[in-house]
Amino acid sequence: MAAKKRFVRSRTNRLVGGVLGGIADHFGWNANLLRVIYVLVTLFTPFVHVILGLAVYVILYTFMPLEDRAEGSGPSFSDLFRGASPAPKDSGRKVIHDVTEQDVKDSHKDGE
Repeated sequence: MAAKKRFVRSRTNRLVGGVLGGIADHFGWNANLLRVIYVLVTLFTPFVHVILGLAVYVILYTFMPLEDRAEGSGPSFSDLFRGASPAPKDSGRKVIHDVTEQDVKDSHKDGE
């Protein structure tokens, strides 16, 4: 059975926020054609529809999750300004917390 596609904003096929690229990827449409249709419908309808078209885009941008990053790719330029870093991968090394440093007497250095 094929994996179900998620409804997400695109990381790669984006001009503004990736909303229309994500919709086009989800349905298998051409993203540029969808953008042209969206702009034409938004511009050539009465003024109330222009505001509605922009509001719908902003709402989708707000609530559509961003597409998962491909495995092995590093952080993007925009991730630098988000304030959160991706979770570090487990390298198999043991991490020690709450350690205090103490001086060792000279007599113990030689094992005596």
